[in-house]
Amino acid sequence: MRKLLYAFGIMLTLLVSFAAAADEVAAQIFNPPATRTVTGTEIVNYKNGPVPVDLSATTINAYVPSGSGYTVLAGTGTSSGTFTVPNVPTGFYWLQLGASYLWTNSSSVNADSNFGYRSDIVPADPNGTFFSFDLTNLNSWQSTDYFEIVSPNNNSFEFFPANPGDTTFTGTFNYFGNLSSAAEGDQYYGAQLATQTVGGFPMTALARYIAPPKFTQAQDSTTPINGNLKTIAQTNTLEANINGADLLAQALAANPKATLYASDFGVDVFPGSFAHGQTTSTPDLVIYGGFPTISSNGDLGPVFYGNPYPATWPLFLIYAYEAETNYTAPGATTSAPILTGTFGSTTNLPSASNPIQPLVGVVQKPSVNGKNFFGNLKGVGVSPQLRWSTPAVGTATYYLIWVYQLSNVGGATQVSAVASFYTQQPSLQIPSGLLSTGQTYVFSLTAYSIPNLNFSKTPFYMGSTTAAAGVVSGMMQP
Repeated sequence: MRKLLYAFGIMLTLLVSFAAAADEVAAQIFNPPATRTVTGTEIVNYKNGPVPVDLSATTINAYVPSGSGYTVLAGTGTSSGTFTVPNVPTGFYWLQLGASYLWTNSSSVNADSNFGYRSDIVPADPNGTFFSFDLTNLNSWQSTDYFEIVSPNNNSFEFFPANPGDTTFTGTFNYFGNLSSAAEGDQYYGAQLATQTVGGFPMTALARYIAPPKFTQAQDSTTPINGNLKTIAQTNTLEANINGADLLAQALAANPKATLYASDFGVDVFPGSFAHGQTTSTPDLVIYGGFPTISSNGDLGPVFYGNPYPATWPLFLIYAYEAETNYTAPGATTSAPILTGTFGSTTNLPSASNPIQPLVGVVQKPSVNGKNFFGNLKGVGVSPQLRWSTPAVGTATYYLIWVYQLSNVGGATQVSAVASFYTQQPSLQIPSGLLSTGQTYVFSLTAYSIPNLNFSKTPFYMGSTTAAAGVVSGMMQP
C-alpha cells in the first residue's frame, strides 16, 4: 500500500506540474507582455519661441534589453518635432534619436532643450566682417586685462586686445560672432575688466563699460563702435575663496595621462531667469584667467567689481578646470586631444565659509568588460560592457557617455563622435552596430549634477546649478 500511495503521489505531482506548465504556456499565449507606443517631442525653446527639430530623416529606435543584447524596434519622426515607436514593452529601454541614446522607461519622452538667444542667428563671416573701435576713457591697460563685447540675444561673445598703457581703445578687428539685428533686439555690451592683485593672483573685474545703440550688421561690413567708456564704481565684492587643489585633482583624475589644459573661474550676470542655467553668452563681472594655476585650497580675499547691469539680472558663478588626454590612432604619427574636466555654474556664490569647489566629482572604478578603463584594450567586442561606481564628491543626477572613433587621416589622428548615451544607471552595454572590428575607440564618461532636474521628464534641460566631471578611457579595439 505504501508503494502504491507513493506512486500515486508521484503521478499527482506530475499532473499538477503539467497543469502548471500548461497554465504558464496559456498565459504566455493569451497574456503577452504589455506593450505601448512611445511618443515624444524634440523642440528647442529659444528666447523668441519654440522651434521643432525636423526628425523626418532621423534614425529613431527603441533598444529593448533581450538576453545579452537588445531587440531593436523601429520608430518614425516628423518635421514638426514629434516621434513615435510602436510596440515597446513596458520597462526600461534605450531611446535612439539620431546619434543620442536615452535610457528611460517613459512612454512619453520630452527631448526638448532650452536656449536663451533668438533662433534665427546668422554667423558672421570673419574674413570680411569687422568691428572698428574708437573708445575713450579706457582704464590704463595692463597685459592681464580683458576687453569684451557680448550680446546675449544673439549669443555673441568676443575678447579684443589692447596695448599696455593704452587709455583709449581703438582699432579694427575681425568679428567672429553672429550678425547683429537691431529690429530683433540685439543689444551689445562692452566692458573692460581691469586687473587687481588678490592673494598674489591677477584677478580682473569690471571697471569700464559701454552699451552702444543697437545696430544692424550686414555680412562683409565694418561696424563702428564709438563713444566714451563709463567708469563703474567697483563697490561689489566677490570672495575668492577657492579650493584649487580639489578642482585640479578632479580635472587630472580624467586619465593617468591627462594634463591640465586650462583653468578659470568668474562671476557673470544672466539676462533673465537662470532656472535653466547658462543658455546663452553672458557678460562677465569677474574673471580669473587661470595663469598661474590656482593649485591650493584657501581664501585669497575679496575681488572688487562694478555691476552696471539691471538689478533683476541674477549673478552666477562659473568654474572650469579642463584637462586634455592625447591619443595617437594606429598608423598615425601625430596625436589629437580629447578634453575633459570639472565644470560648474551656480547662483550660490562663494563666501568666507563657502569655497569654490567641485560640485560633483568623477566616477569611481570605471571598467570595460571588467578590465581597466584607462588601459589600451584589444578584443573588447562590438558590444562591450562599461561599469562604474558613483562619484565620491557630490551626487550625480545622470551620466553622459560619449563614444569617439580614432582614425588615421594622412598621418594625423582624427577624433570623431560616434554616439552619446544618457543614463542614470552606473553601467552601459553599448548596442551592437556602433563599433566595428579593425577600428579604435575611446569612451568618455561624465557625471552630471543638476539638483532640480526631473531626469525622467526633461532629461536634456539644465538647471540653476549644473556641474560635471569626466574621465576618458584608453584606446579600445573590438
